[in-house]
Amino acid sequence: MSKVQRISDVLVDRLEQEKEVSAMDKKILMKQKSVTAFERKEGQVSVMKNCRKYFLMAVFACIMLAGTLFVEGTTRADAATRKGYIIGTSNVRVYSNTALTRGYGWIYPTDIVTVYTVTDRYSYVGYPAGNRVKKGYIATSAILLSTGGNTYKNNVGSFDTYIRPGAGKFGTSTKGDTIATPGSDGADAQVKYNVSNYYKYAFALTSDIDKYVFGKTGNTLGNITAITESQAKDVMFNAKYYANMNPDLKAAFGYDSNKLYNHYVTCGIKEGRSASPIFDPVYYLNNNPDLRNAFGNNYTAAYNHWIQYGCAEGRDSSKYYNGYYYRSRNLDLERAYFSSGDLGYSYYRLACHYLEYGIGERRWANSNGYIPTEIEISNGSSGNVGSGTYSISGNILTVNGVAMTDYIIGGKYTNSNYAIVNGKSVYMAGSQCCGYARYIAYKLYGCHDKSAPGKFKDVAGYVAAGSLTSQKLKSAVTAAGVGAHFRTNGSQHSMSIIEVTDSGFTVTDANSDGKNTIKVTSYTWDSYVNGKYGKRGILYIKKYVG
Repeated sequence: MSKVQRISDVLVDRLEQEKEVSAMDKKILMKQKSVTAFERKEGQVSVMKNCRKYFLMAVFACIMLAGTLFVEGTTRADAATRKGYIIGTSNVRVYSNTALTRGYGWIYPTDIVTVYTVTDRYSYVGYPAGNRVKKGYIATSAILLSTGGNTYKNNVGSFDTYIRPGAGKFGTSTKGDTIATPGSDGADAQVKYNVSNYYKYAFALTSDIDKYVFGKTGNTLGNITAITESQAKDVMFNAKYYANMNPDLKAAFGYDSNKLYNHYVTCGIKEGRSASPIFDPVYYLNNNPDLRNAFGNNYTAAYNHWIQYGCAEGRDSSKYYNGYYYRSRNLDLERAYFSSGDLGYSYYRLACHYLEYGIGERRWANSNGYIPTEIEISNGSSGNVGSGTYSISGNILTVNGVAMTDYIIGGKYTNSNYAIVNGKSVYMAGSQCCGYARYIAYKLYGCHDKSAPGKFKDVAGYVAAGSLTSQKLKSAVTAAGVGAHFRTNGSQHSMSIIEVTDSGFTVTDANSDGKNTIKVTSYTWDSYVNGKYGKRGILYIKKYVG
């Protein structure tokens, strides 16, 4: 029993005694017939009451002192309070006992959780329940990848942290922070770092941890293999880009690919010229200090290093392209290209994706959001216009190389707020057409516009019913590109854009027939505008921006 509890018990006992004494005094006084005797007794009672009053005041003073000490102790404990979100996107059961057998509440993916106690099996936490904080026990695995890990210092600079892998920004770690690393989930690492008078549990890119905490560059987890000269040409040379970035060459050779490539391999490389958004030898040396120390300004050595090692290491190779960043920020590409263990070939295919699709889809391949404009997209068009971005085989829809295996074309999407993704239930914050559109985004990017709103941007803006024109539609859809969530006004309906061409676009959606059927539909710009959805206008078109 605590000191405060014991003091409280004494106070209760004294108050009960006070009531009993007062009752006895009144009985005695009522029996006295003499007024003088009554007055004498009343005086005695007053003295007794005053004594008891002073005694109780002393007791209250003791309680106040003890309470102050207790509160100060609590404040010191709060300095070690940890706050964060559950790791997954499904609700987590809360229990009233450490055996985790008596459930009495739920924690939702959007709830900030305060962690008080952590054990290997369970954690004691606080979570919002209406306008109050409710406390209980949850499985530790719901909030931590592990209870181990080491503690380091952020000795380099600032990097962003995130709610969970693929979700929105949670905060920023700055130079000097103490960083603990409970565990890693491939491209993402869980961290605990100090913020004011508490700690945050969050996630950060493994590449950022390597760079800012461990001082490493590149990614060396896997088999480092060189790419071939032919593969190098595919991703390190683009004739139009080379000409546009070098006006002297454009004046001399125009867009003659053979002449431009001959100049690049005989002169351009050693001069430090860039012929592709993927590789800039000057940038490569300036942003990889180990290579700068080894090669100085030898741009041919930098070129050869990227072919032999840098590509497979996912190095930062131009202002536009960092292979490891592009891989880490696009879980669909991680799943599509990195299963073989051959990092050279995997990163080569990743670079090809960026040139063929990523630029047009406005995907970020660097932390600054730089996207090249002086390049001819491989399909010969500009912006997000492309073909061959989706296919259907055996009723399985594939978008940008990602198979939507959980739901088939012609099947039903009836889920309410949750979708099954790779065998797991994932919160979509919407049902039927809206839930399906967010499912498509989640498969492509590992998040959707509700789970990570900061990673999506409305590129269309509100268009009132009856105000949509073919030109407005083409401009908005082209800016959005493949994977965007298109939602109409009025009787709102959601669709996912899976292809854009000069003449129109293609979407996949659910419940357009009122029966939750999953379909793929192609429109010309005019046919959409004049159809039932076009007449409703646009609520938003949200594209993934990373």
